[in-house]
Amino acid sequence: MRAPLLVVGAVALTAVFGGSAAYQYGTQDHVTFTVTDKDRITTGSGESISSKYIVSTKDASGKIEVFENTDAWLQGKFNSSDVQAELEVGKSYEADVYGWRLPFFSTYRNIVDVEETATIKYSRPAPKAPGS
Repeated sequence: MRAPLLVVGAVALTAVFGGSAAYQYGTQDHVTFTVTDKDRITTGSGESISSKYIVSTKDASGKIEVFENTDAWLQGKFNSSDVQAELEVGKSYEADVYGWRLPFFSTYRNIVDVEETATIKYSRPAPKAPGS
């Protein structure tokens, strides 16, 4: 009777940790952006309060994206508070991120590693000349 229970437990643990690893390592990306705002979102009440850092950004093409900045055990990232303090509005960064943006579930891609870079120059198409 113990053997099937141990097998079920082992399979469940493998699924949880394997699925998390596949998500974190299977969705990695390297991005460049300028920070436009940063905040902390707090949910819950009483003793069940949780919070996460949010970073609003804009890339070189003007595309806006919001990232979260939370600790990621499998990535070895345990310094989200330090990262949030180092990020400055108006400065540009290169970052390693993972995850998906799923608005319905309020999930964001997570910043794993970040390094300041040169300021991004936004480019827009030149306006057309009158009559052309």
